[in-house]
Amino acid sequence: GLSPSATVIALLPGSRVGEVERLGADFLQAAAWLAERRPDFEFIAPMATARAREAFASKQAEVPAAPKVLLLEGRAQQALAACDAAIVASGTATLETLLSRRPMVVAYRFGAVTAFLLRRLRLVKVPYFSQPNLLIGRPLVPELLQEQVSGAALGETLLGRLSDGAYLRELDGEFRKVHEALRGGAADRAAEAILTLLRESEAQQRAM
Repeated sequence: GLSPSATVIALLPGSRVGEVERLGADFLQAAAWLAERRPDFEFIAPMATARAREAFASKQAEVPAAPKVLLLEGRAQQALAACDAAIVASGTATLETLLSRRPMVVAYRFGAVTAFLLRRLRLVKVPYFSQPNLLIGRPLVPELLQEQVSGAALGETLLGRLSDGAYLRELDGEFRKVHEALRGGAADRAAEAILTLLRESEAQQRAM
């Protein structure tokens, strides 16, 4: 259902209903912002569950300016294969997007109470929150958190990255490196190291 000549943007606002409710409207507003400037853009959104689809549909009603979005039942990998870029909620979908070697903007918004506690207790210690940046070790993928998330900010950030050929080449090279490292067994070695630590910990507890 997509035009062969279109630039396709995938919207992945999360697999949980709460994530879709917190981010869905912003993702649709980003689609509206992009469509206004680039009429050749088309949009797809894979929905993890029927409830997530219902939540996203309710957000569509709140954003009347949003363009048509082709909704898919699951099939996130197919959506990422079909798209040219993605707006993604932070989580495992960002790793899928990396492995598909697609440019992305990552967004996340906590619930109000969680955000208050995180700030008050200063619990956020990591320099990045998206898996691609954590794997690469630097902020190559744009991240928008909490109040930074808006339709205009998401759309402008994504369009700016898509217009930067040098950035896209660098991104593709880094994503290829991560993909090759994972294919080479890095994930298996990490899992083995964790299992070794767990076994050592259990042995120490039995000895006490």
